[in-house]
Amino acid sequence: MGEPASIVTSRRLEWSETDPMGRWHYAAALRFVEHAETSLHERLGIEREVFDRMPRLNLSVDFLGPLRYAEVARSTLTVQHVGRSSLRYAFRITHDDVDVARGTLTIVWFDPATGRAAPWPEHLRTLFTAAGPQGG
Repeated sequence: MGEPASIVTSRRLEWSETDPMGRWHYAAALRFVEHAETSLHERLGIEREVFDRMPRLNLSVDFLGPLRYAEVARSTLTVQHVGRSSLRYAFRITHDDVDVARGTLTIVWFDPATGRAAPWPEHLRTLFTAAGPQGG
């Protein structure tokens, strides 16, 4: 079995994502993580299949340093665990090789027909658990 799926992306902090002091607003961390998640899904070729089927269950972030307007940060997103219907990503956001945030994001596979969580389709489970590092 291969390594879990992962990706590293880079992104600039936009003015609309800052607080009155020009530092990142706490919600900007989720945008960096979701940018990496979208890039991972695109690289895996599943973005259209999963787009509206993965609601968020839990987000945990430790803020370790500031990020200022127009600074570029790197986000590393790795599949940490795949359960029956949930998936947990671990992430790190760095600027100049220094961690500015790290945490986890847990999502669930959603069945729109039932309105409930459902088991992961096997092909997605295989991609998440064994696709390894993807180009960013």
